[in-house]
Amino acid sequence: MSSNLVFVEKKLDLFFNNSFASLFVIGSIALFIRIYLFPLDIPLTLDALTYFWYASDINILGHLPTNYTFANNGWPAFLSIFFSIIQPENVIGYMNLQRFVSIIISTLTIIPIYFLCKRFFEKPYALLGSAIFAFEPRIIQNSLFGITEPLYIILGTIALVLFLNPNKKLMYASFGVTALSALVRSEALFLFFVISIMFFARYRKEGKVIAKYALAVGIFVVTLFPMAMYRIDVYGNDALVSRVPNEISHVLTITSNGSFGSSLFLYVIQGLANFFKFLGWSMIPIFIFFVPLGGVMIFKNRNLQNWTIILGIPIISLPALYAYSIPALDTRYLFFLYPMFCVLSIFPVKRLSGKVKNYNLLLILIIGGILLSSSIFLDYKKIDYQHERDAFGIAKYITENAKGVNVYYPESAYLIAAEMPQKWPVLKSSIPFKVLLVSTEGYDSLKKYIESSEDYNLTHLVVDGEKNRPNFLNDVFFHDEKYPYLIKEFDSKEHGYSYHVKIYKIDYDKFRS
Repeated sequence: MSSNLVFVEKKLDLFFNNSFASLFVIGSIALFIRIYLFPLDIPLTLDALTYFWYASDINILGHLPTNYTFANNGWPAFLSIFFSIIQPENVIGYMNLQRFVSIIISTLTIIPIYFLCKRFFEKPYALLGSAIFAFEPRIIQNSLFGITEPLYIILGTIALVLFLNPNKKLMYASFGVTALSALVRSEALFLFFVISIMFFARYRKEGKVIAKYALAVGIFVVTLFPMAMYRIDVYGNDALVSRVPNEISHVLTITSNGSFGSSLFLYVIQGLANFFKFLGWSMIPIFIFFVPLGGVMIFKNRNLQNWTIILGIPIISLPALYAYSIPALDTRYLFFLYPMFCVLSIFPVKRLSGKVKNYNLLLILIIGGILLSSSIFLDYKKIDYQHERDAFGIAKYITENAKGVNVYYPESAYLIAAEMPQKWPVLKSSIPFKVLLVSTEGYDSLKKYIESSEDYNLTHLVVDGEKNRPNFLNDVFFHDEKYPYLIKEFDSKEHGYSYHVKIYKIDYDKFRS
């Protein structure tokens, strides 16, 4: 028995000491999980669709659009490179490409995560940090959406790795990479503040520290400048520094009711409450076991490198705190903290491994536990792809038969994709979107809603009886006999859909009579 254990230990030692092979195995498993969960025939919606259009327009025009842009356009600008190289046959093919680029970037992030952890720990523990990130279930799910976070996280992690490198040239490069990250998501400006503070902490005893910092800031500004000028020309502001007064004005507006002090206090309390709630939720199922202990341990062992993490987490959390104060409730505002959470997670593991003889076996067991807990979480929180396919199929029927329908979010998000031509690429401005979505917000009766919405070209009602719908729409779903002016044209159950939706045409002559 002991000889078998020695054999296993030798093999594990070989595995953990061969970084390339270990990262390849971890990355292959991570990529397999993402491909297994890939929504192959489901179109993009919401933010992902906006990025898709922008990238596609760049591909067609050969330059950035001159008639529109938006904040955080770095991801679609990067994505357009792949649209120009790989040209699928139809629109779904391009959307699948967007998702595939996203999952590749997410998987490759384990490499800078490894080097980030290696700045703090030995090779086997750095590989554990990579495995934690690779199998984190929210990161896996997010990589399938085709949105900004994967590119934002990999660039931010690379910036941290470069900054912590003792080579000064690489340290200066970190400011340039941070600027690229800010083009993907403007929240990376807070990473700039972190490395600026740590720059002075690191070089305070050297001569000409101001001149050296000016060079670093110059690299940051020069990297941002072309896109900032483009945004000012097209968008009206740079969507970076100019956002600060806009956001301050927004806070002042929403806290203006009542006494300013009490309103601002409640605003901050709401933000803090939501922040800690989502922070705790975002740590489940993996980080919750490691990060709290790691936070205590790193604070007890404060040095220059550790201070980068100690300061980085609260400073980079500030945009999330603001978002949760609005409130915009989504765990993805915290995803940029995950690389630093990976570092914190290793502290208690290393402490525990010092108390066991076969620490390589312990690391493998921990990785196996992480993979198992991630799989359970993904199964519990899995997206119902059949429901999404049904919603898209029903959206196609609506676009072919209606001019205006009520909002039935989130399924109504597929209406835009349903109107897009299959042959692609096509400029966004050339697509004749016809179906209007008419909001039900502020209405408490069907009569008032229809009376007010006729001028908005409301022709049909889409009802599904879900709990988050207005009561007057659910009453139509369950008691349509009460409404003789509604003519049922479609019942999804009669067409084999598992998502039950009824579509009624509004007979305005009967309604008025």
